[in-house]
Amino acid sequence: MTLERKRSKQRLVLASATAALAAVAVPIAFGAASARTGTLPLRAEFSVTSAPGSCPAGIPASICSDRQGTAVVPGLGNVSEGYLYPVLQDAPGCPPDSRRILAYGVRFTVPGKGDIFLAVPGSTEQCLAEGTAQGQSLGPTYGPILVTGGSGRYAGASGTFTLEHHLSFTLTGASGKDAWAGTLVVPGLEFDLTPPTLRGAVDRAVNAPKRAKRVRVRYQVAAQDDVDGTVPASCKPKSGSWFRIGRTVVRCSAQDTSANSASARFRITVRARR
Repeated sequence: MTLERKRSKQRLVLASATAALAAVAVPIAFGAASARTGTLPLRAEFSVTSAPGSCPAGIPASICSDRQGTAVVPGLGNVSEGYLYPVLQDAPGCPPDSRRILAYGVRFTVPGKGDIFLAVPGSTEQCLAEGTAQGQSLGPTYGPILVTGGSGRYAGASGTFTLEHHLSFTLTGASGKDAWAGTLVVPGLEFDLTPPTLRGAVDRAVNAPKRAKRVRVRYQVAAQDDVDGTVPASCKPKSGSWFRIGRTVVRCSAQDTSANSASARFRITVRARR
């Protein structure tokens, strides 16, 4: 075999080995990307109001209250919660004036994105002292609470949470906070945790007309988000306001649809003309 033929054969073997490696590498890379999972550590307090509600059929509860709450949760957005809270009074095996909380379901709703469903186990094995008719009451801590699924963007959701009720009871209902803590997992979803960027929040100076004590100042501040694009920016004092002689601090903020917030401040200096 000549030297040239031997080199040609070596090049052919090397090319074949490279092609085989490439054929193996492509499916591995694709599989890793398709198995991506989004995880969101979540701690949130929902402002809650409660009113008397009707117990669903099959729930042996003497009282059911309809509870609704709202919270701003980074990574999700403006979230509302809703559930029927079933209370079994004078439960068998419990002392008088005590109660048990039966299992119930909770729905988190993120407008335009979907729902998240959770199953609260209740306190069916625990006798709880009856709360006063009015005044502050700390409800039991529930956990583990399982995420049982979701809809829309949160289809296939799972996770584990704990819940504490911090409510003040009145003659007509209750109000207070629901404190949630845990982890939400949604396969294939990348949660947006990056705040928008504010542009234009820079110090500037203007000259006031002679003998003027204030001057109208206009400026431009804009906010850009990686996911939502342009989002509204709010500033105080707003552009076009009257600014007095001297320095005034302008504070600006912006929030994207996933409740990630950004803030900035700058100074406007109005110089008197002498």
